[in-house]
Amino acid sequence: MAIPLCLPNNRKWDSKIGKCIKTQDERSAIYLVEEALQRLRNVKGPVGVVAIAGPYRKGKSYILSAAFDQPDVFPLGHEMEAETMGIWMWILPEKHKDSNGQEYSIVLLDSEGLDSAVSEGFDDSQIFTLTVLLSSVLIYNSQGVPTRRDLEGLEYPSYRKIFHN
Repeated sequence: MAIPLCLPNNRKWDSKIGKCIKTQDERSAIYLVEEALQRLRNVKGPVGVVAIAGPYRKGKSYILSAAFDQPDVFPLGHEMEAETMGIWMWILPEKHKDSNGQEYSIVLLDSEGLDSAVSEGFDDSQIFTLTVLLSSVLIYNSQGVPTRRDLEGLEYPSYRKIFHN
């Protein structure tokens, strides 16, 4: 199973049971999960990072798992509340080769959905910006053709919210 790379401060990762636990804290920041960082430190050689972002409850986790033939890696939700909080990570177990024959590892990042009923714009900006910065390839998942609102959310000014707080 995938593990969280970063979580909102109102969630704690319990590696013994492999689950996130909601705390009573108010969400105000995100933090890195040490276990995920340790897994990344153990990867040797070049790395390609494929991340997915987009509106919540639109199948991002499923799409990322299916695209890389990694079933049951990312938790899938069946409720109105989002399943993925923060950014979750899975390192593909097998190496791949680029067009020059050089081996590399692939890291998949599944990000919390945008515009969730329980999050605020600042939460979305933090997660989305970090996802963009960490990825070699970004998949933006939308239902149908992206709308003007989707594209406006990708503009530079939305990133400025992150760095001016």
